Amino acid sequence: MVTLQFDILGVNYFLGCHTKSSFFYSIGSRTGIHWLKMAKLLKIGFLMLSFAAYSLAQQHYILSRWTSGSCPSRDKCQLIGGRGFTERNCECDRFCSTYEDCCIDAIDTPILFTKSRTCMPYGKLSGVGAYVVGSCPLNYRGPQKLKELCEDQDDFPDPFFSTPVTDISTNVTYRNRYCVECHGAVPSSLKSWIISVGFKHLPTHHHNEEFVWKHLSFHPLVRKWGICTARRFYPCQFSFHKPDYISAVRPCRTNVITTCQSDWTSVGVKKACESYTSVVHVLGRSYRNVQCAVCNGENQKHLSCTKSPVHTKIERIPFVFEMMVDFNSKKNAKEGFSSEKCESGYLLDRFLKKCRGFECALPNYTFNDGKCKKS
Repeated sequence: MVTLQFDILGVNYFLGCHTKSSFFYSIGSRTGIHWLKMAKLLKIGFLMLSFAAYSLAQQHYILSRWTSGSCPSRDKCQLIGGRGFTERNCECDRFCSTYEDCCIDAIDTPILFTKSRTCMPYGKLSGVGAYVVGSCPLNYRGPQKLKELCEDQDDFPDPFFSTPVTDISTNVTYRNRYCVECHGAVPSSLKSWIISVGFKHLPTHHHNEEFVWKHLSFHPLVRKWGICTARRFYPCQFSFHKPDYISAVRPCRTNVITTCQSDWTSVGVKKACESYTSVVHVLGRSYRNVQCAVCNGENQKHLSCTKSPVHTKIERIPFVFEMMVDFNSKKNAKEGFSSEKCESGYLLDRFLKKCRGFECALPNYTFNDGKCKKS
């Protein structure tokens, strides 16, 4: 226990352990009463300071208990070992500081690049995505429309441009070709991801690719792709899949809440929320760590470091008909249900029924000297 010592009027006074012989004052002396009041105020101040220090220590103790992890084999680098991505709740590699998904005991590493990354869902597993470049550079000065299309204000009128692509020369994946264009990436080294085109209510007698490709079109009034028959409109849904030959993609955990509510006041918890990753779940919601959950109103007793099986797969009505489209396929460029054949270096776009080469996203722009410039 810390004891504060004061020297008042030449007499030693120890707060909390004084005696009549250790402090002298005259009952009728105003000076003595003044110093007695001061001593009492100092004692009260000391007690308040001690309580504040104790409260802070308790808060730090609670934080240290929270960050110890309720599933060490999923959120401790020393114990994770060779667990797969879906079997761990954080990362321990040299890129984790860059992507801000390090376990609490991960070795601190320098940030390797500064391009902003977005966690893009893909495939059929809920909660699993890929880090992609999903915004234009901060110093971008090009057309505002291109920036909007890059940053997810796109309703897919042109699936070729809307599909994610990976630059195989740099191993950087972009949300779409609009983002490629505003970053000035080299189009010749791009590989498109595979598109799944799925229907939930298409009649059985229309379940063949020849019919779908013949009648599939974009309908501006509803801003959707689909098939319009005499009776009704059958919309389709797009989802994306990473080609097997593209391996340099950083997986991520989608829809994870990583910040506190704006009215949260505890600085310690807020800093902890933003400092490390150990994903926890509750009722389908995911948080970066326990502190992020608590500062968003969750009861820590209800948190789990594993997802409920109910929330592991994407909950949706299954497709009655689905087909995969690969813009990179040479077979796609030479065969199919279109009589059109594309020259070398061009790709057949079955959606818009034309051959695609190096072209710009916006009208009145042409590709010149490796960049899109206004005509």
